Amino acid sequence: MAIPHPRDVQVAVVDWLDQRFPFTSTVDEALYQRVPNYANAFYYCFGGMVFILIAFQLLTGIFLSFYYVPDASSAAGDAPAYTSVLFIMNHVYLGWLVRGVHFWSANLLVVMVLLHMCRVFWTGSYRAPRELNWMVGVVMLLIVLLFSLTGYLLPWDTKAYWATSVTIQIAASAPVLGGLIQTVAQGGPTLGPGTLQRFFTIHVFILPALITLLMYVHFRLIRRHGISEPM
Repeated sequence: MAIPHPRDVQVAVVDWLDQRFPFTSTVDEALYQRVPNYANAFYYCFGGMVFILIAFQLLTGIFLSFYYVPDASSAAGDAPAYTSVLFIMNHVYLGWLVRGVHFWSANLLVVMVLLHMCRVFWTGSYRAPRELNWMVGVVMLLIVLLFSLTGYLLPWDTKAYWATSVTIQIAASAPVLGGLIQTVAQGGPTLGPGTLQRFFTIHVFILPALITLLMYVHFRLIRRHGISEPM
């Protein structure tokens, strides 16, 4: 029996998919679109960098979640959460690298989102009919900041504990809703195991789902209106 050529197998698989789902047209729509000449300027790449960094965050976060234990049953620095981070850094193969990529790409992500929004504002891309996409971008910026806030506590070391405590105290000073914000953030009257569990749930489940949905909406709106010309 002759071994089929890999290209023939690829064509057969694509044909099989096209008969059941508009695979080829969907891929063509997603990957092929004329880019205006003015979009070749370097400052138009910030949005793409944001997407790449978010992908890095999601992939490295999945790997870290295999080993991380969101348990703060002991004091900061002795809890299973802290020891699991040490295990990742010192014993898991390339764990130090994955955590380093996760940490530094998180910091770079905030910078790139701000640069991207500055570019959008400078080129007037927030004007009609793109104002809805601008609002989606603002919400995504807030989600990125929440990623940083919730992720900072997860190592459960002394620095993370007290830095988060200060952040929650600042939020608690807000008028009217300050007390409610503090209680919801802490998961109880004081910062403790409930806080870590709440921050972990928000960081690993809620925020990734929200930012993935908003990225889809963001890209669909870009497809709908195209890349705006500079003012």
